[in-house]
Amino acid sequence: MRNTDSSGLSDSPSAREYARCRCGSLARIGSGLCVSCLLRTALGSDSPEVEDFDELLASVNVPDRDWQLGNYRILEEIGRGGMGVIYRARHAPSRRIVALKRVLNYHSDSQDTLARFQREARAAASLDHPNILPIYDVGATEDGLPFFSMKFAAGGSLLDSKENFRETPRRAAKLISTVAGAVDYAHSRGILHRDLKPGNILLDARGEPMVSDFGLAKWLDRASELTRTLTVFGTPGYIAPEQSDSASAELTGATDVYSLGAILFELLSGRPPFLGEHALAVLRQAAENDAPKLCSIVPKASRDLETICARCLERDPNLRYASAAALAEDLDRWLEGCPIVARPISPPARFYRWARRNPLLATSLAICLCFAALIATRQVQGWKLKNKIRESELARNSITVFPFLDLDSAISKPGWTRTLADALQTELSSIGTARIVPTDMVGSSTKTQSRKFQTRTALFGTRRSSDHGVQISVQLVSPHGDLLFDQIVDLGTESDLKPVAHSLAARFLAILTTDDWSTLITAKSDPGMSNERARELITAGRELVFRRTMRDLNSAIGCFQKAVELEPRSALAHAYLASAAATRTYYFTDANLLASASREIREASEMAPTSAEVMRVLSGVRYRQGQIREALEDALRAIEIGPPNARSLGMVGMLARELGRPDQGLRWYELAKSFDPHPGEYDYGMGDCWAVLGDYEKARICYRRASDLHPDRLDGLLGMSHVSLLNSDFAQARRLCRQSTQLDPDSVENAQLAAQIEFFARNFTEAEKTYTDLNRKDPAGGGGFYADISYKSALGRIGLDKKNDRPGKILLQQCLAAELERLKSVPDDRDTLYRVAAIESSLGQTDSAIAHLEAAVTSGLLDYRSLSLDPRFDGIGNDTRFQAILGRVKLKTESIRKQIDPSF
Repeated sequence: MRNTDSSGLSDSPSAREYARCRCGSLARIGSGLCVSCLLRTALGSDSPEVEDFDELLASVNVPDRDWQLGNYRILEEIGRGGMGVIYRARHAPSRRIVALKRVLNYHSDSQDTLARFQREARAAASLDHPNILPIYDVGATEDGLPFFSMKFAAGGSLLDSKENFRETPRRAAKLISTVAGAVDYAHSRGILHRDLKPGNILLDARGEPMVSDFGLAKWLDRASELTRTLTVFGTPGYIAPEQSDSASAELTGATDVYSLGAILFELLSGRPPFLGEHALAVLRQAAENDAPKLCSIVPKASRDLETICARCLERDPNLRYASAAALAEDLDRWLEGCPIVARPISPPARFYRWARRNPLLATSLAICLCFAALIATRQVQGWKLKNKIRESELARNSITVFPFLDLDSAISKPGWTRTLADALQTELSSIGTARIVPTDMVGSSTKTQSRKFQTRTALFGTRRSSDHGVQISVQLVSPHGDLLFDQIVDLGTESDLKPVAHSLAARFLAILTTDDWSTLITAKSDPGMSNERARELITAGRELVFRRTMRDLNSAIGCFQKAVELEPRSALAHAYLASAAATRTYYFTDANLLASASREIREASEMAPTSAEVMRVLSGVRYRQGQIREALEDALRAIEIGPPNARSLGMVGMLARELGRPDQGLRWYELAKSFDPHPGEYDYGMGDCWAVLGDYEKARICYRRASDLHPDRLDGLLGMSHVSLLNSDFAQARRLCRQSTQLDPDSVENAQLAAQIEFFARNFTEAEKTYTDLNRKDPAGGGGFYADISYKSALGRIGLDKKNDRPGKILLQQCLAAELERLKSVPDDRDTLYRVAAIESSLGQTDSAIAHLEAAVTSGLLDYRSLSLDPRFDGIGNDTRFQAILGRVKLKTESIRKQIDPSF
């Protein structure tokens, strides 16, 4: 029984048995004429001219009306497969001849077949490429069976014309290159064809190929249930080995590359790579054996084409061309006569090929090469001599450029520095011979870098924001650390460095071309360092200061005073005398000594206003005076006008912590460590930063390292004891403090911490004993230690708990008057504001205490733990405003800590 749909179209192959009309169409009428020719004959010449026979046919009741799908008139069947049938048809509205494909009727119940048919339509319709057969329209029959129309390929398929390519390998290579380009386009859109074969490559009227039949196409970005249920796709002889034994989800573009290689092999040899009695035999050969060599079938075949075919037909997908585009490019190289990637040839072989093509020119070239070799030998000898002279000059006129330091963030700027180095190199090269060597190393010594890069000088610098945009500083230094040149420049923007480089290049070259820098160094040196006796006293005094004990500080002051007497013009002697005096006031309060330090550093600044060391000491003196922000500016200035100095960097780290930025303090301390050759110098400061941030474990690590590397110093043990105190572990704090006291029984810091532990633990009897002894030795002392507890304010607060509290109140009022007087000169000093608030709280002056505490927080107070433990704030401890301040400071501290450690 015949299978027909509602249009009358038959699934039976007998439809092909109709005769051909004289016009070429199928004649389904016994007369041997098609309907159109029959009507023309019947109407005759006297009939009115008919514009559209289809319109006329629509009014005539003839069987031809059944051969129509929607707007398409079926003209003839041109092919069929296991899934569908293809017709040549005419689109009625446009009268365009198309190829129309529809599902066979007996597949109407097969969901897999319908899904594959629809996938082919979607896949082809989603591709827009001149060498991919385009889809015009998609529809369905009245029974719901899908169909779609495509461009009609007048030239038929490659299967019908493949014999025409066997004798024309260039034509075959050109065709496969074009097809590979179209396949690569489909791959780029996520579609894998999986059934490339000669029958699926159609030719238009000009012989241009078009890829068709995407019935087995697979979207590379997903695997449907349909593709997972089927394991073998495509046509034996053309499908890759992995296509026959792997899940479709594992297939890649290499599968289609294999098929293209098989088609090219057949076009060149007249047969597929593998032959067998049946499909399984072909599949087994492809999976188990390597493809035959093209030359074994076509002896005269191009070796390059043989290599291309073999590369495509590799059993391992990873050994094939990486993409269809790579295959197309290699075929194009062969067509252009260039070496292919799959088989690159050596330069001698390439030259040999060229020589065989051009024998006369090759002989002339050989003669010329001989003469050129003789001339080149002489020139090379001269060039070597010139190069040696130039290298010697470059080594002398060379600069190692270290990463500039961003003073706003305490971060080095290697990228920006390289830009400046390139600009300097360009300018120097235009006016002379010089070499710039940028390095990313931070903190390494100039001697080390000079030896490593064979340079004669080093360039340091900084950048920071200013009122005028960006301000940079540069310091040119000799390998021994002597300052040769320094300058501070204001830039409008930091993007245009050419003017700066231009102004610096001439000055740098003048210095570099000078053989003896002794005059230049002497002009910048301090007179005290030229006087041998003064230099010895200055050096000895600095060593004593580093020990940081009262006795050593007194000795250091004596050394510096003698140096000043020997060389009154020495700015360094005056500055170091100021530094030792100011440091001593930390251990014993002496307003006169601090005033003396201020006079000495002022005199040193007048003598050497551009000395980085003098500026650093000025920063330290101002810190002791409570001028924290001014001190920070001086410390930054010291870094700008001199090469990076560990003590200047460490000073900035301490001041940043004092101003409520322990996160920046940590970065500055890290920089200081990288420039200091002595390990453990700044771990104590880093421990203080982590303690302020509440990360006690990291604080203990830093303190322990400081103690291990400097067991003769108290810093580490004092820091660990203080952390235990902040954590309210009074027993552990006492134990560690006792260990520190055993190390140095006369230490003022040990006594201060011991008193503070008992004070915070409300053990007022023991605290009073220690504070009384400390106050007897230093009546104005105690304000600069942890928690800013002056001795008198502690004793006054303890006195409030006695039966007669009047003496305690009088003592507190005296302290308050002194602190308020100091506050007039340093209104934004955090420590002074804190001490004022603590005393006012003890005296019951709640509103004023809250106001001054708020001001202290604004000035950088972050130590909310000491604030909550300090007995002096018991009077306002239950005040909601005090609690709000504690909560706000805690949130701010945690926010800063989270910026450093996002996991917190």
